[in-house]
Amino acid sequence: MKALVAIDSFKGSFSSAEAAAIVAQVFRQYGIDSTGVTLADGGEGTSEAFLANQRGGRWEYAMVHDPCGRLIKAKYAFVPDERVAMIDAAMASGIQSVKTDVGFVNPVMTSSAGTGELIMAASRQGATKIIVGLGGTGTTDAGIGLMGALGAKLYDSYNQLLPANISSINLIDHIDLSEIATKRLQLVACTDVDGPLTGTAGAVQMFGPQKGLTDANLKDFERRFQHFAQQVDPINQGQLAGDGAAGGMGFALRLLGASVVPGFQMMSDVAQLADKIAATDVVITGEGQLDHQSLHGKLPVQVAQIARRFHKPCLCVAGSIQLTPSEVHAAGFTTALSLIQQVTDLERAIREGKQNLRLLMDRVAPLLLLLESKNV
Repeated sequence: MKALVAIDSFKGSFSSAEAAAIVAQVFRQYGIDSTGVTLADGGEGTSEAFLANQRGGRWEYAMVHDPCGRLIKAKYAFVPDERVAMIDAAMASGIQSVKTDVGFVNPVMTSSAGTGELIMAASRQGATKIIVGLGGTGTTDAGIGLMGALGAKLYDSYNQLLPANISSINLIDHIDLSEIATKRLQLVACTDVDGPLTGTAGAVQMFGPQKGLTDANLKDFERRFQHFAQQVDPINQGQLAGDGAAGGMGFALRLLGASVVPGFQMMSDVAQLADKIAATDVVITGEGQLDHQSLHGKLPVQVAQIARRFHKPCLCVAGSIQLTPSEVHAAGFTTALSLIQQVTDLERAIREGKQNLRLLMDRVAPLLLLLESKNV
């Protein structure tokens, strides 16, 4: 039996490559031939997956500001021969930077400027094409900070220059991109969700609560985003797929001329995923939490759709499963299995992620062999 492992990274537990190695180690004991594909969907780990599928690439480092304005060292992938850089927005503007012992930093005080600074660093390094993975971020500022860091100027109706932060959004009348630093760059926004900037599936209402927005400020942020979109994007008004990615950074990058592509589509093409699924017997995929957000373009569902096209069984592993069995099947999975087999807290679940994946695969492997014997 041949198994293809295409598992997304589990935040704080293991990377896509580590997951594939764990599954391969277990399956080898049962005589199952396992091949791993390092994948990402534009979210956390995309630059790592990009490097894994490129020749001659390396990590580069730069000092940038995190969402709270603290100076940090962030890395990005760079392929010198092709002058291409792959940036994870999460490296500069990651959600881990806005978490505190009692919750989250006030979202009004956070900024995506660090991601803009990382783009600038890649440009100075010699990159002419910069791909930005837009998942795993902790900011909800419609990309205002990113735009400001790249040279965009924001003005109110009196033509007064405004600071590039969330507090200015509802005052913006127009923006000036004449001095933008990315004019000669080919920018690509690599999204892990297909939601718009505003609305029930948008950056604020769908994803804001997981970044610290509360019932007290959700409506205020939504109004600010709506005003911003109406003023600077009167035709589409922030309603294109991917505009809501990374708290609105997808929208900001589109305004700066970036092409917006689904992260999974780009990375699966690089990894030749469809060909590999066609040549295998079973597919193992997964992510930390399988929920309704997963249905909006997340990696496991995309993998399952390809597996279904080739009539291959697809098993999804997740730390938490919030979908009903019927929703799991409708998404394309044969079944979904949780790594968590007993009541535990989040910290322990993250800490024991590798061990739990290993134990789960020890239970799955005999079942796969049993199914294979029934089909002989």
